[in-house]
Amino acid sequence: MGKKNPSTRKIILTSSFTATTALMMAAAALMLSIPVSNTAIAQQQGMTNATAAKPVDGYNLPQGHLNAVRHNFDDSSLRVEHFCKPHDRVMMVCQLYDSNSANATLIGIEYIITQEQYDSLPNREKPYWHAHREELRPERADPKMPELSPEQAQAEMAKMFPTWGKVIITWIPSDDLPSFPPQVQLVDHPFMVNATISSSNSTG
Repeated sequence: MGKKNPSTRKIILTSSFTATTALMMAAAALMLSIPVSNTAIAQQQGMTNATAAKPVDGYNLPQGHLNAVRHNFDDSSLRVEHFCKPHDRVMMVCQLYDSNSANATLIGIEYIITQEQYDSLPNREKPYWHAHREELRPERADPKMPELSPEQAQAEMAKMFPTWGKVIITWIPSDDLPSFPPQVQLVDHPFMVNATISSSNSTG
């Protein structure tokens, strides 16, 4: 067979290069047209939102949590731990636990509102709320703020005196499962007010 003309080889190589380039460009265009997977989007959003505020953030005020007794009819001596944070619709929202251990059970919530908000409530609703100026007295709920000194705690309590609270228990701690309907705890109920609280349960 005779030798190929050098000019012919140049034409073949040029055609091959052109075809390869066209193929690569087509592949790139195809890749750009494929939508990003949901997993990739989720990962990207996760990275973006890693430092964003979450609803669970902030349930331990800078001054720490509060614990108090006479919040649970089944055990009025139970020292209920309040982990609270400010809210944009009410003054504060608190998560209530049966202890302050890492494995504590979330047993309810408490909403805290101002005097003005309490006054705006319909009359049928007001009995479910209790006045903190009465409840937060030492002989009543014996409130304590373990992270603060007694003087600091007293100053924080003074800020709470004009407010009102509504306690809703969702899980009676003595029950194995949350099998009882959620109930508003009337902490101003005569039984709760007059129940004898053991001194051994009055330390925080």
